[in-house]
Amino acid sequence: MAISVAKNTIIENIWKIFYDRVKADVSTVSITGPHNITIQNYVAAYSDKMLSEKSNYPILVVDSPSISSDYFTGSKDKFEGTIDVEIYTNQSEAADKFLSAIMDSIETYRNDMRKSGISMVDLDSTENDMVERGRLKIHMRRARFSFEYHYTKT
Repeated sequence: MAISVAKNTIIENIWKIFYDRVKADVSTVSITGPHNITIQNYVAAYSDKMLSEKSNYPILVVDSPSISSDYFTGSKDKFEGTIDVEIYTNQSEAADKFLSAIMDSIETYRNDMRKSGISMVDLDSTENDMVERGRLKIHMRRARFSFEYHYTKT
């Protein structure tokens, strides 16, 4: 990972680290059949048009991180945050497999993330949902990761 997180660019750099990580590692899963399912779109946000077209699925979304500041030591503070990575697909089995791949990718590369400046990267929770959009059944899986970033007070 070439990105190094800085206090003045924390939101965009943390987003990019997570985005680059899952885009590099999570692309295709095999489901019963045998069928390979490949992600069609990696995005930070999606439009209603994207959600309405079957050919756009699966969609992997890396949301912007949410952060808060916390006291750490006399000369250092830290940002604590969470970031969500979501997968939207029209096959439930593929959604579960993509979620596992996302979790594995982040867990496997925690040390690289630490080298970039973010630490204590952990899976906080997962969620799942299913919605119908017209004739489409959309299966959503979300992994929420927590992290810390320590910085020198100014």
